[in-house]
Amino acid sequence: MATDEESPRALIERILSGSPDSCVDASIELLQILAESLSNIIGEDGFESLLYRTVRRVGRDYSWLHFDPRARPADPEFELFRQCFAGQDAQQVCAASMLLFGTFDDILAKLVGAHMTQLIFKSALGRARAGLISKEQHDG
Repeated sequence: MATDEESPRALIERILSGSPDSCVDASIELLQILAESLSNIIGEDGFESLLYRTVRRVGRDYSWLHFDPRARPADPEFELFRQCFAGQDAQQVCAASMLLFGTFDDILAKLVGAHMTQLIFKSALGRARAGLISKEQHDG
């Protein structure tokens, strides 16, 4: 059984807990990795539906986080997502991202099961974390 430190939420929190200014980049990178991973399992339409449902739920708490994720095929870099975060307080961006990925995790677990969700998230989070560490070493 996974420990709390290994749970997808704990890993997401670690990835997003860096500099508040890097939260947007980390969130978008993680979304790109999840899109790639999940599109192979549930298809692009499945990923778009899952993301749309997640954004609608999170938008109840963060009204500025509102866009139609189904436009993502024309927006593979998640620029619509980045535009929503532009001008927002960095702490709010990180809080919204945490809620977004937590909600995404919950919805996905209901669809494909908790075990499969954990495997998908752990793989994606490992790739995202490695990418961020590489960027930090390159920038530093």
